[in-house]
Amino acid sequence: MTQTLFGGLLAVVFIFIIGRKLNLSSYWSAILAGLLPFLGYLGYGVSHPQDGDVLAIHLVVFMATAAVLGVFSITWKKKEKMHWAPKLIIAFFIMLAILNAALLSVATHGLPDWVTSLILPSEDQQQVHTVFPGVIPHDRNKLYEPHQQQIEQQRHLGWQVEMEGLDDLKGGVRQTLKLTLRDAQGQPIAADRVMLGFWRMANSKDDRTMRLQPAGAGIYQGEAMLSDAGRWVVEIHIERGKDVYHTKKSLLVNDPS
Repeated sequence: MTQTLFGGLLAVVFIFIIGRKLNLSSYWSAILAGLLPFLGYLGYGVSHPQDGDVLAIHLVVFMATAAVLGVFSITWKKKEKMHWAPKLIIAFFIMLAILNAALLSVATHGLPDWVTSLILPSEDQQQVHTVFPGVIPHDRNKLYEPHQQQIEQQRHLGWQVEMEGLDDLKGGVRQTLKLTLRDAQGQPIAADRVMLGFWRMANSKDDRTMRLQPAGAGIYQGEAMLSDAGRWVVEIHIERGKDVYHTKKSLLVNDPS
């Protein structure tokens, strides 16, 4: 988004200048300068789908920039002194655009190193993440009732799941995980699929999933390497026919040192 937004701003300025060079009026130069980059962004959005709020941000920024260029061009042409009120409004929107751009940059790439060293804990003590970690679906609360039904179904299944190796995980170190699956009578279960998901609360870009492979009667193994130490959420998902076992729990990954 940062690249398309600022690249589009450069396109707005360039198209406006070209329009004036071709003797178009300031009005039509501003209209074309705001409209053409946005239409180009819509074409880009066909292969790279964007949310409605992102489209709105691009539209407002492109058109507002073109409008400011048009106003300045008309004032310059008439050699009139602009009243302080329009100047104040323009300055406000310029500062607003700069602030939004700064927040967008922090959300996308994180704070610069020199800023984090001033206001955040030392990286020698813990890993520091300042990038936006991701969003929670607005309808997440609607999943509560199905979740309760799933818990009740799992209670009737009576499956016994034992996980070995999770408590010993260390950031950046590849380690073996072992899952043992038995029924209510203690007999091993041959599952169709056993999946593990690791969700990083501090940085959703570190999220990953893995499939455990059969390693004996009711035993499933796999190797996992999590990027950093800290708080994670592990999700266990097991399928056998129409029967499904699903659970989550908090996981603290230790520092490799």
